[in-house]
Amino acid sequence: MNTQQQPTASIYAIILKLSPEFTAQIARPGVGGAVAKAVGAGRVPTVQELVSLGQTEDFARLFSERLGYLVRLRQAGVLRAAGPFEGLKEGMYLCNATDEREARRVLEEDPLFKAGFIENDFAVYRWLVVHHSGFDSLAATG
Repeated sequence: MNTQQQPTASIYAIILKLSPEFTAQIARPGVGGAVAKAVGAGRVPTVQELVSLGQTEDFARLFSERLGYLVRLRQAGVLRAAGPFEGLKEGMYLCNATDEREARRVLEEDPLFKAGFIENDFAVYRWLVVHHSGFDSLAATG
């Protein structure tokens, strides 16, 4: 009998800074909508789709690879959400991880991070989630 417990996953927030080059490429008109539409349909936008919206071919190839990486993390139950903040200078990942080191790896293995389009200066926080049911209990006693 195995009495050793598996480590439980926690939710980690990774706050990251986008390079000016990254911001310029994703700020092109139509890129956000094309990404949302493709991912909503369970696929990654093609390089040709992204180039037609004004991205350089090299960036489009890397960005498409990165979106595939995020989709795989989502399918594996690691990534809960990801996206830029308004202004497109910073972004956030919410992920399931057993510890901070594992959460950091989620970002460090991102193709755009490896290519320098996401700054090395990022922060990882363990998020202590208060569930909705907790608010219901507080309201009933308050």
